[in-house]
Amino acid sequence: MTKDTKKSSMMPVLIIALVLIATVAGIAYLYSTSKPQTPGNTSTTASNTSRTPSVPANAPPGASPVYAIGQPTAAVTIEEFADFQCPSCAVAHPVMKDLQSAYAGNKNVRFVFRHLPLGMHDKAYDAATVVEAAGMQGVPKFWAMLDRMMSGQQTWANSGNYREIWRGYAEKIGLDVPKWESDAAGLGTKGRIDLDIQRARALGVSSTPSVYINNKLIPFADVNVSTMKQLIDSEIEATTKASAPANSAAGTNAAAANQTVNTSK
Repeated sequence: MTKDTKKSSMMPVLIIALVLIATVAGIAYLYSTSKPQTPGNTSTTASNTSRTPSVPANAPPGASPVYAIGQPTAAVTIEEFADFQCPSCAVAHPVMKDLQSAYAGNKNVRFVFRHLPLGMHDKAYDAATVVEAAGMQGVPKFWAMLDRMMSGQQTWANSGNYREIWRGYAEKIGLDVPKWESDAAGLGTKGRIDLDIQRARALGVSSTPSVYINNKLIPFADVNVSTMKQLIDSEIEATTKASAPANSAAGTNAAAANQTVNTSK
């Protein structure tokens, strides 16, 4: 077979190979461009407060009256869903305490706590009942018991005598212990917890801690003091700016009305 003959006989093979390579390359390109892009690990800034609210307007309100720090008229509400046996909630607890201290007395900020005991945690629901029962002896007792439960989580969550540990907490914060135990077993505490669970389900919350700022869910990675302060401050600014024109218009109308009254005398 001559050299020219060999070349001519190889041409179809080369053409087929080139077609196959082009086809594979085309498929790979289409696949890569159709894949969803994974966002980088970027930190949240104040600009994230423009995210769409993720709480349905018709979501149930949860237990009422709610345990909260701050005024109901605050421009910014931070709502936390937590499980007392959840390790991540114990990590987030000091962050929330620091934020509450940082904004203490600030009329623009309110912190709301919601129960969400998860089924995977065998002591979580009972833990919520003892905190609720503490609250029946005064709002400060609720927050004191909440702090004890979160701070001591590693101790009681891994103990067979966890109820005795809880009883010790109750004694240390000055509760009427027999009443506290009776209330923890009652329907009143469980009813409030169940109302919070209903709200969480309506919001699609399935993990803890879940923290919202003005109905906008904050990623757990952003639940730290510096980022949360940025978000809260930005939300305060945005909310107060939005209400400023309305207040200004109301003031102008009131001034005009007063002027009319004065000149008509």
